[in-house]
Amino acid sequence: MNVLQLTGGVVVAVFAALVCFEASNLSFGTSRSPGPGFLPLAGGIILFLLSLLFVLQTALKREGPSSGEGSPWSDVQWQQVPATLAFLLVYALLLQRLGYLICTWILMTFLFWDRAAKRKHYAFIISLAVTVVTYIIFKGLLKIRLPAGVLGF
Repeated sequence: MNVLQLTGGVVVAVFAALVCFEASNLSFGTSRSPGPGFLPLAGGIILFLLSLLFVLQTALKREGPSSGEGSPWSDVQWQQVPATLAFLLVYALLLQRLGYLICTWILMTFLFWDRAAKRKHYAFIISLAVTVVTYIIFKGLLKIRLPAGVLGF
């Protein structure tokens, strides 16, 4: 039994129980007209049940000497973590000035950029498509105000 996984599952279960407790102070509403406590309570219940399932699976799992699992952190490219955090900070700082479309396109291009890929232009095309689709969903369908920036829309 992996003690770290078991501890993590218990911590998530406790967090989910706290979410449920706090959500119980809000109005639940009805299924036709949900109140402000509906989503947090439903999410907390689902998270609690899934974390309990995880804790049970972890506790009942038998690890033998031939357990071929490595560390879940072994494949992480740690040199990209600070760069990603820096890009997110710059994104937040420039979002109002440059606007949603430009900042999101630059951020998505960085995130999709594969230094080993031979066809790097795909990162530009895919990030442009993701930016435009999310802009249409947020601005057009959901009517959310997004920073216009230098483009003006």
